[in-house]
Amino acid sequence: MKRLAGNRECGPNAPTVARSSIPSMLSKQFIQQIIRPESPSTTHHECRHCGYSVEKDVDECPQCGSHEIAAYDLE
Repeated sequence: MKRLAGNRECGPNAPTVARSSIPSMLSKQFIQQIIRPESPSTTHHECRHCGYSVEKDVDECPQCGSHEIAAYDLE
């Protein structure tokens, strides 16, 4: 009996078929959009004394009473 060439489980064209069946959405542009979405920056507000997260219109930390509220722009 004649032996078949290549891998018996997958066949000789398995790598070609696998490469051609990769979805086109996994393109470089799609991956970059996932990693770096183009959304507006977010601002995070927290107490400089204790690190408690507060809303943007709060002037005093409800946790420790400090008036030192920091605003961090996150990109």
